[in-house]
Amino acid sequence: MKPLYLDEESFNKSISSTIKSISNKKNLYFYYKKDSTNIDGNKIYLPEITTIKNKEDLRNFRGIADFIALKLKFHNEKIHNYFKPKEKIFLELYEALEETRIMSLGATSLKGISSNLKTRLNNFCKTNQFEKIKKRKNAQITQVVKLFSIEYFLEEDLPKPAINLLNLWKPIIFLKILENLDNLKNSIHNQKLFAIESINLIKELKKFIDKNLSPNKKESILKKNENKQNKYENIDKEKNKENLFLSTTETKNNLFKKNNEKKIPVISDNGKFKKKSNLKLNNIVEKIKKLKYKIYTKKFDEIVKAEKFCKKNNLIKLNRQLESESNDIDKTIIKLARKLQNKLLAKNYGLWKFEEEEGFLNNSKLSKIITNINFKKIYKNYEEKKIKDTIVTLLIDNSGSMRGRPINTAAISAKIIAHTLEKCSVKVEILGFTTKEWKGGKSREQWLKNNMPSNPGRLNDLMHIVYKTPEDLIKKIKNNFALMLKDGLLKENIDGESLLWAFQRIVKRNEERKILMVISDGAPVDDSTISSNSSNYLEKHLKKVIDMIQNESNVEIIAIGIGHDVSKYYKKAVTIHDPDQLGGVMVEKFSELFKIKK
Repeated sequence: MKPLYLDEESFNKSISSTIKSISNKKNLYFYYKKDSTNIDGNKIYLPEITTIKNKEDLRNFRGIADFIALKLKFHNEKIHNYFKPKEKIFLELYEALEETRIMSLGATSLKGISSNLKTRLNNFCKTNQFEKIKKRKNAQITQVVKLFSIEYFLEEDLPKPAINLLNLWKPIIFLKILENLDNLKNSIHNQKLFAIESINLIKELKKFIDKNLSPNKKESILKKNENKQNKYENIDKEKNKENLFLSTTETKNNLFKKNNEKKIPVISDNGKFKKKSNLKLNNIVEKIKKLKYKIYTKKFDEIVKAEKFCKKNNLIKLNRQLESESNDIDKTIIKLARKLQNKLLAKNYGLWKFEEEEGFLNNSKLSKIITNINFKKIYKNYEEKKIKDTIVTLLIDNSGSMRGRPINTAAISAKIIAHTLEKCSVKVEILGFTTKEWKGGKSREQWLKNNMPSNPGRLNDLMHIVYKTPEDLIKKIKNNFALMLKDGLLKENIDGESLLWAFQRIVKRNEERKILMVISDGAPVDDSTISSNSSNYLEKHLKKVIDMIQNESNVEIIAIGIGHDVSKYYKKAVTIHDPDQLGGVMVEKFSELFKIKK
């Protein structure tokens, strides 16, 4: 690289002006020393200009200066000192987390400096030679937690050397602090709360450090179950490269073949049927192929109908339990649903439009021709409503965090809403999603047996449940919804693939209008997948799937978050904090979708 020439006086003036501008502090004094980066009251210490040899050094220097400015802007030293621990290793962790908080706030609120901060991070990785680290040591924990938190807060890929280090630690430490990282992220704008959550994370890590776990010991733990896996010896490696929900190229090519060849009936503005092919389906298929999402294996995934998952007698018992536990909710939703039903039925009936200039002759207007020969509005036309030509899919999160009141309310609400829409001749499908096992199941066992290749992609066994197809009558499957109460059913949630599964089903339907409502209580979480890939692997995929559906298809998608803000994912979204509100909100949203005035 060519050496840079910088005018020292001009450069120092530029740096000091930038720091004052970003921090919004004017009374600052700057000192330049070779290896100094520090804040002491209103005294700012920065490295000398002689340390800058090339453009990368320059960006790194600017990254250092930007961080100093952000610390002045977002950091309160009194709060920081009040909570800081005494032990050296934990103090380092505490300092590293606060540094990550400051950096994240700057990168998200001041986009112009994010590039300089990334260069500073790259330099940090190079200086510590992360790419050369082959074994885990407890001394690395501070750096590891710092990198985990940066990745989790910013939702961006880290430099390659950092990924090398994190891959060593993810299987044994990431799951221990995942909940803590989530709490930290939620309190990032409040330094006091963030400091408290930092101490909680440090306490969690202290338990781990006290055990003094050696790398070899953990490897032996991970491979304990190898003897159980002999039946998986013959593995089709090509299946590890499976597409999102399609296992082979042939299947991909044939997925929408029937839909593309078949003419889909569509009701025109004048109420008559016309022929129209769904031209967007090809675009959707191409989008799906480009989602950059890996699945380690689909061998153990399962799609099951509720009535086949559980014996009829058990479903009847669970339904009695559901009805007894949801009695008050049931009554409230039924009242709301009845109002929706009455208004929907009213809209479903056709009506005559009078005083038209063409159409069917209106005998009552013939007399007007005699009195006014120019009178032309003697016709009437029958206007048919389109509500009947609608398909609705309810996709319900069946993860463990929904256990209790949320899942009870979701089950009873889905049942009543489906019954209401069925009476109004609106087709309804009810689907649920979870995983077959906690922490990976057979997919993870197979991965362990294959020496744990890096970045395996989705690493758990999916369980997709069909509670009601569009053709099922409620009276025949009325017990199915109670399956959500079955012990052991609710596990983890891989939302992106589940949403695509529901989309795949609804997009093939012939109805003109397609509505997909998602009910969830949190972001996608699967410990096995997250611990073996980037921490936001599932979340990034979910966002891409939602964008694809919203922008590339004619499916209307709306989400209801229970205690979780889903508006960051979906354009149409609502958040409720009390599960008992779910039924009322569902009725309200359907009223809005069908444009029913209150």
